[in-house]
Amino acid sequence: MNVSTSLDWASRALTADEVVAPLRSGMHVFLHGGAATPTPLIEALVRRTDLEGVTLYHLHTEGPAPFVAPEHAGRFRSVSLFTGANVRQAIEDGRADYVPVFLSDIPALFTSGAIRLDAALLQLSPPDGHGLCSLGVSVDAARAAADHAPLLLCEINTHMPRTHGASVVPLERVRAFLHTSRSLYGGAPQPESEVEAHIGELVAALVEDRSCLQMGIGAIPDAVLARLKGKRDLGVHTEMFSDRLVELFESGAITNRFKSVHPGRCVTSFVVGSRRVYDFVDDNPLVEFHGCDRTNDTALIRRNERTVAINSALQIDLSGQVCADSIGHRIYSGIGGQVDFMRGAALSKDGKAILALPSTAARGSLSRIVPELTPRGRSGHDARTRAVGRHRVRRREPARPQPGRARTRTDLDRAPGFPRGVDRGAVSAASRARLSCADGSSKPCLPGPRRAQASRTAVR
Repeated sequence: MNVSTSLDWASRALTADEVVAPLRSGMHVFLHGGAATPTPLIEALVRRTDLEGVTLYHLHTEGPAPFVAPEHAGRFRSVSLFTGANVRQAIEDGRADYVPVFLSDIPALFTSGAIRLDAALLQLSPPDGHGLCSLGVSVDAARAAADHAPLLLCEINTHMPRTHGASVVPLERVRAFLHTSRSLYGGAPQPESEVEAHIGELVAALVEDRSCLQMGIGAIPDAVLARLKGKRDLGVHTEMFSDRLVELFESGAITNRFKSVHPGRCVTSFVVGSRRVYDFVDDNPLVEFHGCDRTNDTALIRRNERTVAINSALQIDLSGQVCADSIGHRIYSGIGGQVDFMRGAALSKDGKAILALPSTAARGSLSRIVPELTPRGRSGHDARTRAVGRHRVRRREPARPQPGRARTRTDLDRAPGFPRGVDRGAVSAASRARLSCADGSSKPCLPGPRRAQASRTAVR
């Protein structure tokens, strides 16, 4: 595409209803998530009363999620690979599905064909003089979706930052687009509590100069970041960041000088926060966005010395088990990338994997430190069953093999609970083929014992 063609791009914009017109019943559609959620296109999609059996794959999305409303049952089926508040109730009620999967393994679901996408609804930055748009503030799994979905239907938002790294989408790849000028989802960090401040001080004391940081989302990681301004030559290799990291960068504490992977650059997969964050990453060559199969690759994470992974959790029991993805059997968020970074930090030379959480919840009335992890959710599900999509899977009473025969992979593959359109065997193969090469190479690798066990658990 030449410069003159890219300059008149806005004249080719359509309405939201026109953009989603190419979608057909039965399609598998990816939805861009986080602060890049293309809400106008989602609203137009739901207005398509002629559609039936459309499966929507996504990570957490911001804003409303009208596609999970009870009146749309049978028309749209939400499949969360990482979930948020707007679909939790639908998952618990069985009107939507959740697939347990490491964040690092999600792109492989699209690239391997385990999930065959027909289309992707994305939010992009305006094209530059070369006709190149950007995935902006959310590259994560959208990179793989944009590369493998044959039909790209987009919102081009003048407020979407142009980010560096693996974020480019040529305008010529876009079948149809809507032109908008609206603020991105997000917000400023909330004031910290006295408990969070104290935890922040304790954790910050564990961070040495030249450490390479990964931080989760929430008040405690923010409290830690606010207390690292006296450190020197910190690096950043994370799956996401928000306002507090911008403040730390501007203080001079972050230089990325001693990183082995992407030295001199902050590396992330997505960002969410206030406009300050979005302005910071806009056309900033010192911040690179990559797919979450790269940012969360344990083989790469471990190559940065002194990697410090700072995350939180919902509950921990006296045996040391930690729960960060659910409350009883109610899915709260999902597996995400915490395990990827906790493992990577543990393997890093002089690395530290840190889980920090308040000892109580509900204003001190509930202990987060418990004899055993909560076996019962707020919904009152029996402790022996768990709702997964439209099925119930027995828990604590696993199917027993027939006498004289070991349980096989075929037995596992017969288990219910996977949404339609997902090839269970391919998911397992994609998981087993990842992340065990210590040299950071991209060739297929046999998994180590920990990874193999985790992968089997994720698809069981």
